[in-house]
Amino acid sequence: MKQVVLRNYPRGAPSAGDFAVETAEMPEPSTGEVLLKTYWLSLDPLIRFSLDERRLTGRAQVRPGEVLYGGAVSRIEASNVAAFSVGDWVEGRTGWREFAAVDPAVVPLRKIDAGAAPPSAALGLLGMPGQTAHACMIEVGRVTTGETVVISAAAGAVGTIAGQIGKILGARVVGIAGGPEKCRAVEALGFDVCVDYRASDYADQLAAACPGGIDVYIENVGGAVTQAVLPLLKYQARMPVCGFIAYYGMGLEGPGPDRLPGFMRTIMSKGLEVRGFGGALVAGPDALDNLARWHGQGKIRLAETVVEGLDEAPAAFAGIFSGNANVGKLVVRVAAE
Repeated sequence: MKQVVLRNYPRGAPSAGDFAVETAEMPEPSTGEVLLKTYWLSLDPLIRFSLDERRLTGRAQVRPGEVLYGGAVSRIEASNVAAFSVGDWVEGRTGWREFAAVDPAVVPLRKIDAGAAPPSAALGLLGMPGQTAHACMIEVGRVTTGETVVISAAAGAVGTIAGQIGKILGARVVGIAGGPEKCRAVEALGFDVCVDYRASDYADQLAAACPGGIDVYIENVGGAVTQAVLPLLKYQARMPVCGFIAYYGMGLEGPGPDRLPGFMRTIMSKGLEVRGFGGALVAGPDALDNLARWHGQGKIRLAETVVEGLDEAPAAFAGIFSGNANVGKLVVRVAAE
């Protein structure tokens, strides 16, 4: 079988050369294990945290020569566990490989209904990104009718879902994305407007899109994107922080100038509520029930960008950090269903 391993620790943004596709022997399930065939692989920006030589964020750490960490949708080929049967569809962090033998007590597996939605949806809308978007808008953001919500990385896995939830809640939803094509795709999902952060007059466009100020800012990026948002935040605005991709490969210190004093002043003077969180922990399984119901009712559309073949995973993952054209959840089709 094929699997993807880390060749060397990335320095800054990852490149395809930091990974290697290698051939390995097929695993055999031991007592208490199941054998999984991977059909869909999730390429999450947060995987970057597991690739630091000195672990800075999260519990997972991948060392050179080890299989890449990440979520996948698989079918059970053989089972030595009573709770799982051959043919079951499951989702779990089973890695970048075509087959895996895992102990569900060590690597938790979630059974999914492949008939209710495409199996790949368990990695996006009906998985961690969906729960994160739900938490952004409901549990943490507490968005209400008539409020203005701004979402950075609006074309991403979380952003596309969060914006659609915002419209269900009756909010005015403003997206921020990179490039006219992405902005058109975001608006096609129901956002009221999308602003291109690459435009020379980005800050002016954002201010024009939010004439009454911003009640909730969904933070996925940081950097210059966020600097243009801060002056527009209303008093006691909420700022759910579920990502900061501009800094993922930077470590704990970045280049100057130090803008933290201005940020701290803004937090205090505007009474901002800034909260980081884990989407799956905050939103929980009830969020998945809501998302499945809204999807079934046609209120939320599934947005995905599909990459074909495990061999393409390294380049596709590296592309996340270098101005990609992806819209929605980025997944790899490892095998045909």
